[in-house]
Amino acid sequence: MLKHNRLFAAGYRATAFLLCLAGVLDLLGVFDGRFSASALLYYTMQSNVLCLVWFGVLLTRSLSDIKTRGKMGSGSYNERFSALVTLSITVTMVIFWIMLAPIMDAKSLWSFMSLQPHLFTPLLMIVDYILFTTPGKLTRRDPLYSALVPLGYWLQATVLGLSGVVYRTDEVTGIAVRFPYFFIDYDQSGWMVAVYVAVITLCFFGVAWLLVWADHRRARVSE
Repeated sequence: MLKHNRLFAAGYRATAFLLCLAGVLDLLGVFDGRFSASALLYYTMQSNVLCLVWFGVLLTRSLSDIKTRGKMGSGSYNERFSALVTLSITVTMVIFWIMLAPIMDAKSLWSFMSLQPHLFTPLLMIVDYILFTTPGKLTRRDPLYSALVPLGYWLQATVLGLSGVVYRTDEVTGIAVRFPYFFIDYDQSGWMVAVYVAVITLCFFGVAWLLVWADHRRARVSE
């Protein structure tokens, strides 16, 4: 089976790494001949960088296993951390398509470099997790650990914004924007931020525990 072919796993992960790298470089503005350091403050960038690093680790591990253990065998490695990365980038995909995509213009939305960090990289990570990880390794506490990533980002954005960090300048009004997204923008949304954060948190835990359930289900089926 392909899932037990380490050459296939290495090829998949090399492709995913390069595509993820392209998305990260575009977000940084490299392909436009500039470097936008402020892009590093956005959750999309941070979750994509996390995927980039993890795909690099997985690729290195696959190549090492091919050399030391042969081309056939499990491509699974640190399943619980893979789940954390998968959930982190899934948050990027879900929030983008539900809350941000509807207010974007079609040209920007459907460009390859918009789709790469918000759709293709998340799907590549999800497929890697489903295809190559050994099931049955997740615990019921893992969703709590995984939640530290998006909740930590919300705390980071809140502290930086209230400290006066400017994420961007509104192109229409020229007003400095202190928060990265409208759903955590206290200036724009006020008390509704609490509602947005609560809904996003509940959805995250729903997806996280669904992943744990599916992981245990896959383990029973494979016995």
